[in-house]
Amino acid sequence: MTRTPPVPTAAQGLLARTGWAGAFAARLAADASARSYLRLSRATGETAILMQAPVTTPAEQDSVFAFLRVGAHLAALGHSVPEVIGADLPGGLVLMEDFGDATLARLVATDPATARIAYAEAVTAMLPQLAAAPVPDWVAHPDATAQAGMIDLTLGLLPDPAAPKELAGLIAAALATHCAGPPVLALRDCHGDNLIRLPDRGGAARIGLLDFQDAVALPLGYDLASLLDDPRRDLPEGWRAELTARFAAETGQPLPEMEARLATLSLLRNLRILGIFHRLATQQGKPQYRAFVPRTGRLIDRAVAHPALAELRAPVAHLRRLTAPWADGVPA
Repeated sequence: MTRTPPVPTAAQGLLARTGWAGAFAARLAADASARSYLRLSRATGETAILMQAPVTTPAEQDSVFAFLRVGAHLAALGHSVPEVIGADLPGGLVLMEDFGDATLARLVATDPATARIAYAEAVTAMLPQLAAAPVPDWVAHPDATAQAGMIDLTLGLLPDPAAPKELAGLIAAALATHCAGPPVLALRDCHGDNLIRLPDRGGAARIGLLDFQDAVALPLGYDLASLLDDPRRDLPEGWRAELTARFAAETGQPLPEMEARLATLSLLRNLRILGIFHRLATQQGKPQYRAFVPRTGRLIDRAVAHPALAELRAPVAHLRRLTAPWADGVPA
């Protein structure tokens, strides 16, 4: 985080309307998106977060609206989302509550004991409460075929004649078999950088939620796979098994079925992320994401090693061979 001059001119109108005129800013680390974030500071010590999102296309404009809409829905369910202080939708600006820096990712690195508590709070309170709530009809409800199509991003980065085109169909079949049941609202980017521990709150609200604008209806356990099988970091030994068992118990799922479900969803998610990280590193000027490619591959290998996914091993191994050069930033 580096000190910057006062916030950009484009945001001054919003700040004037909300009482934050004259605030100074510290730039927060960028994420994989095109959004940027500033922490605003008043002389009193109060802080807020200014999100600046690109709005040059209709899809980008929709994303800002979705952030506000999904956030309001989550707040109504009793989850902790940043309170919106003010917004300028045409400008892609949202001024919101500052949850601080106690992300689960930071806690894993600096305070593993507290991190273990926070992960348990996410798995036994926040995610089950989200799963138990009705899914709003205004979010997308992709079927198994459309869900499997999430890996098209990665397949599209491979030489077309070489890509294992049968893989998406096999994943769709695995989803239908191992991830049956009503969908739940999935935040999708439910990982340690987007969850913040708020110890002064209770229950599910102890976990503050960020970056939820892409929420859709997906099988139970998708966000668990996102949290436990995160390519950006390794969790301490034993946490994954323990937290999987606790989530299964909280949601009333037999543990063996939950393990097969988790393997299927982790495979789907990380096959997509493999392509996202490669594209970020080679096409979007973010070479730091190349460092996550080897861990993403290991997560894919672990998922497909589950006995329930034996049919997928050959095409996944083929894809892994094709994408092996990506760890070095080289096109396949």
